[in-house]
Amino acid sequence: MSVYTPLTQTQVELFMAGFPLGELQHYQGIEAGVENTNFFVTTTQGEFVLTLFEQHQYDEVRELVTLAHHLGKAGLQVPAPLDDKQGEWLHTLENKPAILCHRLPGNHIEQPSEAHCFAIGAALAELHQAARDLSQNRPDEHGLEWASSMRSDLADDLSTAEKSLLADEIQWQQANQAQWQSLPTGWIHGDLFHDNALFVRSESADQVGAILDLYHASSGVLLMDLAIVANDWCCDKQGNWLGNKQQSLLDGYCSVRPLSDAELAGWNQALRAGALRWWVGRLANRRKQQQSGAEMTAIKDPGEYQAKLEKHRA
Repeated sequence: MSVYTPLTQTQVELFMAGFPLGELQHYQGIEAGVENTNFFVTTTQGEFVLTLFEQHQYDEVRELVTLAHHLGKAGLQVPAPLDDKQGEWLHTLENKPAILCHRLPGNHIEQPSEAHCFAIGAALAELHQAARDLSQNRPDEHGLEWASSMRSDLADDLSTAEKSLLADEIQWQQANQAQWQSLPTGWIHGDLFHDNALFVRSESADQVGAILDLYHASSGVLLMDLAIVANDWCCDKQGNWLGNKQQSLLDGYCSVRPLSDAELAGWNQALRAGALRWWVGRLANRRKQQQSGAEMTAIKDPGEYQAKLEKHRA
């Protein structure tokens, strides 16, 4: 059950009356959510998604969603909150922060093709470019300092070889921070796995319909964002590159924002940093669930990103 906060039709009608979006025709809870409550809402003027934030306070949500609102104003296909008749986009329903977005077109893809990789590369570069004039800064909570701080917490869950790998990679990344910190920075998505994108099929080629889940976006090295995409979209679970997907991704990105010589030279470091980030992240998620005593749900395999890290180190 992912509708943690049920709403009556009267509540939805009253909420929608604040927007210039026609009359409510239908609404339905979305069961696919994990952290928040979501509803599909259909009016006489279109289809929308109503989100209630279950784990964040009002001011936290404003911080989390500001980037999406900014990108939506720039014309990007992201879940951007819509302004109501008074120009407000953040609301309260059942004492929960709430936003309303357009229902974005497209479907998830299971196996990205080279064309998909090119398209998402271009879309990510467009996101980076559109976010340049957003002055608000949001520190990256999952950078190298965080990974280093997690070592002691994770020690009991790791083999001797895994602890050695983690320590050695952190030490290597720290030793190369001068080069890393000299690379271009800005807003990064940080979580653009292939299940966070929608594609629309056309006669010529599939087009990016939307980039989803911007709630973990932060300030960071732009190249890290591209490397996170490469590690998920372009290789198998052992880190072996698939066909020309990596080059297609880079070509797509560079068609919008060409990479500098320093960024091209730092590509392997970015791949390693991205793999480290998600190896530690998945280890931390697994440990958190084990400690909570809650019913076990599907935890993504940390070993996948350990293998990818080892491949990039080689």
